[in-house]
Amino acid sequence: MAGQVDVAKSTEAKFVPEDRKGLHKPNSIEWMLMVTGIAICGIGSWAILVGLAIFFASFYSGFFIRPPINRGLYFGSCPHCGALMSATHYQEKLDCPSCQGMVRIHNGRYEAI
Repeated sequence: MAGQVDVAKSTEAKFVPEDRKGLHKPNSIEWMLMVTGIAICGIGSWAILVGLAIFFASFYSGFFIRPPINRGLYFGSCPHCGALMSATHYQEKLDCPSCQGMVRIHNGRYEAI
């Protein structure tokens, strides 16, 4: 049956959190808001306050507020062929770079699909 997981075919996927000291990385929305804030400043004198408020709020959010999710990588071996593989913190399903077998990440394990 499609989509079922074979429990016998799973391997450990060790999660290695992103080690960030100091400033954090802004996401794409925060970068877009910084650019938008600067662009709004060009509309007129009244818009400078609005544009700067948007810019500084997104700058502060992007660099000084820790993201609510734990960013990092999963490292382990493919449950299909045993090849080493890695996945980012936001991936739920991926294919093995060696055998192209579908794998999902669940409870700290790579599970064959």
